[in-house]
Amino acid sequence: MAFSFAEMLGRGFDLLPRMLANGEFDRLLVRPQNIVFQVVASQVHFVRIGATLQSSIVLWWAVTRSDIIWSLDKILTLVLMIVCGTVIFFTLFIIQASFSFFTTKGLEFMNILTYGGRDHGKYPYSIYGKEVLRFLTYIIPLALFQYYPLLYLLDMKKSILYMLAPLLGLLFVIPGYLFFLFGLKRYTSTGS
Repeated sequence: MAFSFAEMLGRGFDLLPRMLANGEFDRLLVRPQNIVFQVVASQVHFVRIGATLQSSIVLWWAVTRSDIIWSLDKILTLVLMIVCGTVIFFTLFIIQASFSFFTTKGLEFMNILTYGGRDHGKYPYSIYGKEVLRFLTYIIPLALFQYYPLLYLLDMKKSILYMLAPLLGLLFVIPGYLFFLFGLKRYTSTGS
């Protein structure tokens, strides 16, 4: 669900390499509006509403059939997982687009983290080994909104840190946004 929200809102960043190549990005720079907002607003992918609706239905089905005893803290955990996950995936889209400031083309290797993060999150990250779990905790914080809070929801861990782990993942926004600003400062117009 978090991925589908992020993909719906972050579609404009998929188009950033094209915007840089054809000079369209220059037009955004002269407008008196936040550049991230303008890129987002340039292409909101409402076609992804279907994926969002599907994930909502699956979530509702899973919640109603799970053995989890829902309390306020567990509902809050689930909301944090969705909201913070959306922000983290959105940040990954920003980072992916930011590479185009240096290469003028999008880098497909980032799909390993975006689409791969979505697909690999279908299984507990612990099955991939300690090194992968550490990477997905400390470098790209996908485990902070997928794995650790799930352990809390399933009563496998009782610590409030597992419940609030998605909030720690929001720190990932800082280097992601700084990388975007770093690329933006080094951007040179196409001249067209």
